[in-house]
Amino acid sequence: MAQDEGLSVEWLPPGLPGGAINEVKAGRIDLTWGGPMRVMMDHDLTPDNTERLVSVSQAVGRDPFCLLANRSGISLKDLTQQRVAIVHEVPTPWLCLQADLADLGITLPKRLRTDLGMQAQLESLARSEVDVIQAFEPFVSQALRAGKASLVYEASSRGPTVYTTFITSRQTLVNRASEIGRLDRALGRALTWMRNNDPGATTELVQSYFPDLAPANLNDSVIRYLGNQVWSDTTRVDKVGFDRLSDSFFRGGAISAPASYEHCVFNFGDPQHVFHSLID
Repeated sequence: MAQDEGLSVEWLPPGLPGGAINEVKAGRIDLTWGGPMRVMMDHDLTPDNTERLVSVSQAVGRDPFCLLANRSGISLKDLTQQRVAIVHEVPTPWLCLQADLADLGITLPKRLRTDLGMQAQLESLARSEVDVIQAFEPFVSQALRAGKASLVYEASSRGPTVYTTFITSRQTLVNRASEIGRLDRALGRALTWMRNNDPGATTELVQSYFPDLAPANLNDSVIRYLGNQVWSDTTRVDKVGFDRLSDSFFRGGAISAPASYEHCVFNFGDPQHVFHSLID
């Protein structure tokens, strides 16, 4: 769909989560996929200049992570006494879950493991080395379809929480506004296509990226994300979802003050003066 907008996109290897941020700030990469946490932390810790990061073009508007247990009957209120493994790869899922538990008046788990990647979590759950794990798709559907886990909590049920956008710098957004705007339109068309088509169409489209994953497991993953509105309906960065994420980060100590939606986000279609204010 980017080609339909007259764009030629060079997709680079992702590397480690957040690994491209410095390249984006320096202008050597135009955009990276990422969570607004990177933008919020950048605004919290770095000078207010044209290298500052900006979130544009929301793709994931709800939290995709789930909690799985090795037996049925475990609920959120039971987590305090369970052996819980949380996501090791990135900090956002745990920060958001901490806020969820606090809102419900639930004490944090006393026996917490933070050293396991998601595949290792699944294996530890199957061996009953932990009671509950935190994971996203396709790990969730793999475990459920194999009958090796019970679903405890879908974080998407929290409601809007901006999870993935494009991230660019203020200067690149100004310099390449036309191209980024066309990419925004292409993403919007892709999101609309997924929403308007049978989940199997999306499964078929992305299957080649997951050659080792059974089509049934991949299709379960697509059905879950579409049904739970994990993928956004629009590319506009949702303010309610942004503020919820900011609140979770602030309460969890990841940022020193709540992030400003107006300073961290640019939406195509906003008044032109907002665009110019990014570099004033």
